[in-house]
Amino acid sequence: MFGTSRIYSLVAVMNFRPFLMSLILVCSAVSGRSEEAGDSPPNFNKSIEQLNADEVMRLVRYSYTLYDQDFTGVLRMGLMKKVPFLMSLKPESIRFIFDQPAHLIYLDTGNSGFSLFEGTEGEELKPVPSSKFAAQIRGTDVTYDDLSMRFLYWPHAKIVKLDRVKQRDCWVVRVRNPDGLGAYATADIWIDKGSGGMLKMIGYNNSGRPVRRFEVLHGKKFGDIWMVDEMRIETIEPGSGRIKSSTRMQIKSVVE
Repeated sequence: MFGTSRIYSLVAVMNFRPFLMSLILVCSAVSGRSEEAGDSPPNFNKSIEQLNADEVMRLVRYSYTLYDQDFTGVLRMGLMKKVPFLMSLKPESIRFIFDQPAHLIYLDTGNSGFSLFEGTEGEELKPVPSSKFAAQIRGTDVTYDDLSMRFLYWPHAKIVKLDRVKQRDCWVVRVRNPDGLGAYATADIWIDKGSGGMLKMIGYNNSGRPVRRFEVLHGKKFGDIWMVDEMRIETIEPGSGRIKSSTRMQIKSVVE
């Protein structure tokens, strides 16, 4: 089944309408946090400047396991479409909750592959099949591949350059898809040196043309938690490079 009564009570209280929650690009400092699941706390015994690409990717994976909090938010497409959602961040999982129809997408961050599951009300959670990796979720610009963050585990990561995004120093790490599944053959990931969080990602198809781009627009503090509260996800026409559609995800409040 979906899991805890806590999840159901949150859905009831929020009176959620359908839709998608997007990629969680958490920009959080990893120092001073406790390990509970997933990758162990990075302890490289070297300076930030000395980290290699694999160590950088381990840092960003670890940043997804640091929270135990629920948030409300809204997904906006164009001027008229706005859809509430619940995001539940736990040390061992990230949950995305929608209704009409009731739908839970569950990301297991407590294993080595960020496994992705989904279920509808009254059904047990089942693994998301590889045939759905490139599928858009409820008509938005976000795919199952994006939610699963599989690209964080692709091998042979390479730091291709240093860059600045939103006045933050970043590594740009390039990873290549080892299994050919999903929409991305290659992904470039901008990772904040100060936090280990992703600030930007561009996914490329087999021809090397960009097909998806998401970027952090703003962050703020929720209680004692710093995290992204607005990001933009764009679907790109690979032939022309024009933006086909765009979705904005906003985190609105903490669920007490």
